[in-house]
Amino acid sequence: MNESLNKKTEEIFDQVGHFGPYQLLIFILIGVMSFVPALVGFSYSFYGTVPNYRCKIPSYPNDTYEIQSAYHQELIDLYIPESKDSFKEKYDTCNLREFNKTDVQNSSLVKCNEWVYSKQYFDKTLMSDWNLVCDDSPRRSLFSTFYFIGNYGVLLSGIMSDKFGRKFTAYAFVLANAVFNIAIAVLVSVDFADDNLQQILFAILRLLTGLAMNVYAVAVVLAVEIVGPSKRVAAANAVYYLYIVGEFVLLFFVYLIKDYKIMLTVLSALMTLIAMYFWVVPESPRWLLATKKKKEAYKVFNTIAKWNKKRPEDLTSMEELLKVHKIESEVNFVAEKQYTIWQTLKVFFSSKMLMIRSMVVMINWLGNTFVYNGLSFSTSELAGDPYLNFGLSAVAEILGVFGCQIVLDRFGRKIPYITNMTASGLALLAVMFVPTDMGIIVTILALIGKLTISFAFNTIYIVTAESHPTVIRNSAVAISQTFSRIAAVLAPNIQLLGELYWSPLPYIIYGGFSLLSAILFAFLVSGTKKANKIADRRENPP
Repeated sequence: MNESLNKKTEEIFDQVGHFGPYQLLIFILIGVMSFVPALVGFSYSFYGTVPNYRCKIPSYPNDTYEIQSAYHQELIDLYIPESKDSFKEKYDTCNLREFNKTDVQNSSLVKCNEWVYSKQYFDKTLMSDWNLVCDDSPRRSLFSTFYFIGNYGVLLSGIMSDKFGRKFTAYAFVLANAVFNIAIAVLVSVDFADDNLQQILFAILRLLTGLAMNVYAVAVVLAVEIVGPSKRVAAANAVYYLYIVGEFVLLFFVYLIKDYKIMLTVLSALMTLIAMYFWVVPESPRWLLATKKKKEAYKVFNTIAKWNKKRPEDLTSMEELLKVHKIESEVNFVAEKQYTIWQTLKVFFSSKMLMIRSMVVMINWLGNTFVYNGLSFSTSELAGDPYLNFGLSAVAEILGVFGCQIVLDRFGRKIPYITNMTASGLALLAVMFVPTDMGIIVTILALIGKLTISFAFNTIYIVTAESHPTVIRNSAVAISQTFSRIAAVLAPNIQLLGELYWSPLPYIIYGGFSLLSAILFAFLVSGTKKANKIADRRENPP
């Protein structure tokens, strides 16, 4: 959209109202849509987790994880070694003692192939039904990896929303979420003769749900473009808060519905309900004007005006407001300057300073994504009540984002960002010093990490935009986001290292990355206001 048309669009909002009853209604409907990625993404943290477990005691057919009697406790002590390297598990999960028939005093550890699972928090989960533990644990992380590979569909959502409109794209993605999650609910409810086939189909559906999850990006754009310029920042922030509210909505359902098959069915029904009402959401009037659909844009603005109790006769005619658009479209339209990929890269590498700063910012995106995803999607792996841990993690995220909005305007970007990245790194690195029988300390440190990384992650968006030339600002954010998704794909596998080798290892990797990012940022990225001035001097590529 060129500058003249953008100015005229703002004039229209000045007349019809920047944020009135109609926009509030539409905003609520869009906000509820932002629940979808929270429901889809975090539900796997519950039905895709593994409850506390241990090997099944040989020749004891009614064995359970919970202690049945004093005799049962004696058998457990006899056959099952205690865990020495887990913050969560009390017992060795993959080995049991095998005794020599001729010498019962001597025993050796052997791998088991049957397990019993705790029912303290979950009746059962998909992973416990499939027994994806011990040597089969990598399959669990593979399902998460497929989901995050699907997140690269954000590129598709951007292309579709620009070409076909925000509403069509949002509706398509919401509908896809409903369909794919119904398919998952059906898939896990059917008994397959071959578990491998069922798991392959599940992995494919996880990939597709990861793709459809990108409805959030479209929701933000639609929410921002339905309100006036003075309310855009507030609209974008509010959608993020509603996304976090979606986490609490999920918590409500998973806490009440312990059967994961029923829970998935209920969530699928909720997503279907959202898809059914979303047709009432109008198209973005900004997109309609940019694509020369003036009549459709007029209808949206007219509806906003009526709901906001603006009399039509008091408004400047739409044709008059858009006259400049007509002239530019038919006679001398001057499009906003667009850069090719090659020209964009030339700007990135136009100076050593800009190149280094861009690389450091991208590393920080990688570090933020590693820590945020690693902590957010593994709350059920922490010691303690998984429902409480998840709720506290969501509260920590709200506090981090809210604190970011208060602190940045008062103290700038650099110091608060470095402080929070450093605090996150130190909290997570401290996990290596915690004894395995004090898992609750690890939970507290992880929550500190979540609070500080939420602050930092919200800040890195602003820092990226402000530290690059105006002409490549959107490209810088998009490239950084795309690059950071590498960390999202790798995070589930990093988490697996703690289960297979050493429990503190994932936290050490996350903490190390966070600390490295803070150090690089401190020494190689200047304050964003100063950086912005330097960068804008190099807007035009050679």
